[in-house]
Amino acid sequence: MRLLATQTGGAGEITRLLKGMPDGISIFAGGLLVLLALIVGVPVAMVVLMSLRTGFPGEGGPLTLVNFIRVYTDPATYEVLLNTVLFATGAVAVTVLFAVPLVWLLMRTDLPYKKTIYVLLTVGILIPVFLRTIAWILLLSPRIGLVNQWAAQIFGLKHPLVSLYNIPGMAFIQGVSFVPSAFFMLAAAYRTMDPALEEAAYTAGVSKLQTFLRINIPITLPAIAGVMVYLFMTAIAVFEVPAIIGLPARILVLSSLIYSSANPPTGLPEYGLAGAYGSVMLLVGLVLAYYYVRLVRQGKKYTVITGRGYRPREIALGRWKWPALAFVSFYLSMEVFIPFLMLLWTSFLPHLQLPSVAALSSVTLKNYLTIPDYAGARPFINTAILMVAVPTCAMFLSVLVSWVVIRTQVSFRGILDTAAFLPHAFPSILLAVGLGYLGLAYSGIFPFYGTIMIIIIAHTIAWIAYGTRTTNSVMIQVDRELEEAGKVAGISTPTVLTRIVLPLVAAGVFNSGIWISMLSYREVTMALTLGSRQNTVISTVVWQFWGSGWVPEVSALGVILILFALLAVGALRIGFARVGEVGSSGA
Repeated sequence: MRLLATQTGGAGEITRLLKGMPDGISIFAGGLLVLLALIVGVPVAMVVLMSLRTGFPGEGGPLTLVNFIRVYTDPATYEVLLNTVLFATGAVAVTVLFAVPLVWLLMRTDLPYKKTIYVLLTVGILIPVFLRTIAWILLLSPRIGLVNQWAAQIFGLKHPLVSLYNIPGMAFIQGVSFVPSAFFMLAAAYRTMDPALEEAAYTAGVSKLQTFLRINIPITLPAIAGVMVYLFMTAIAVFEVPAIIGLPARILVLSSLIYSSANPPTGLPEYGLAGAYGSVMLLVGLVLAYYYVRLVRQGKKYTVITGRGYRPREIALGRWKWPALAFVSFYLSMEVFIPFLMLLWTSFLPHLQLPSVAALSSVTLKNYLTIPDYAGARPFINTAILMVAVPTCAMFLSVLVSWVVIRTQVSFRGILDTAAFLPHAFPSILLAVGLGYLGLAYSGIFPFYGTIMIIIIAHTIAWIAYGTRTTNSVMIQVDRELEEAGKVAGISTPTVLTRIVLPLVAAGVFNSGIWISMLSYREVTMALTLGSRQNTVISTVVWQFWGSGWVPEVSALGVILILFALLAVGALRIGFARVGEVGSSGA
């Protein structure tokens, strides 16, 4: 005992270890909470302030409830709320339908071509949602869509065969685009699942489908529930699909109203109305955050990684291998191949045409050769800065928050987790409007308006919620006995975190970092709201070209973005694999 006391810094240190957490961790957690309160609370305060004002940023004036009265006494508001709920529910349903089977097939079975599928899923993340939506419009638009033009020529139809300009169409496109996000959020939980329970079920004669439904899904229920909560909040807040498809069809959702209030096509901005509409999302977000915290607190029931005898193994699909591969191919065709081929075809033409001999005769590379002229270098430089800076900042904070929330006994860890999740209760457009309001009204204190730094700050705040959700679900799976063994051996708390916990959750952290980098790459709503000539990024350039009717130019730039995504993802995968090989050989 004396020897142990000497090694760990005295008997008092041993007592603290045995009782619980050292005093320093509470201080550290408190400092982390203060930091989150500042970076999250200040934009929130700006949103609340602007909802109580009727003037412009910096004008001052008395506080008033007139914006709330206008919003909540208008019957159209409740129709918009119904549209928003239907759209969000449909999108989440589509996502879960594809994402959970995909994760199980790629993480738990011997499905062929896994590396290729993984790369294609990651490439799908890099395709901006609005770019994918544009591709589907070019294919299925009632007026210009190639499918409806074909149907009219072949069958003589006077009405469109299919149309995306409705809530089911919007929900389907949005839900398909959410699948990669859900996949990466669930991947670590399925990858690290102990196969003992599955093998016991197979030994008892239970089918693979029944085992998947009755064992795999219940074990990962907290992770699945967390993903559904996150995606529902995301669906309520997204703007691209509702703007591109919903606004022309006069289908309004909350995000459309917020954007229109802050960026009206005509007239002056009404920041107060944007804040009042955003209060609805804030209320829903707080309720969902409360239930998510309750799920996290029950995570001990679902610990599936242990320190001894853990050997993940793949499940043989047998005769179901090719139907499973067909299911994956069907999804990838909707996520990557169909949008890419549609953009590729359009990019070679001076205007959209049906495939024909006449169309082939007009093929040209002009739309590609003139990219430097109409896009310039600045958007590419700014986008590269975002892709490095945002995931670094967001994942650094996320790992620290999740470690305190999941691995310690700090009394206010629930408040810390809620504070980290709170940004997701705000739509990205509202967060951007709040930061923009801050930059305009208090430029002396916050001198970042119009710079790339304000977009980095906005993205970091927005993605903290995603980062902590993924790191929470991964850390839940790690048994506490691994940390306790390190502390008893005299290892300090920071060393336990870096040498024991982080290696176990490294795959989840890496996946989350890639996903956040992709989110910054394709995000357009915050970049548009906070945009200026100095901080233009690729996504805003594409959006502006589509609004101007430059369809071939948008398609050419979209093809370049997808090809770059493929190269970037391949390089990241190769680099990470080499790091793993070096680590293994060093061990």
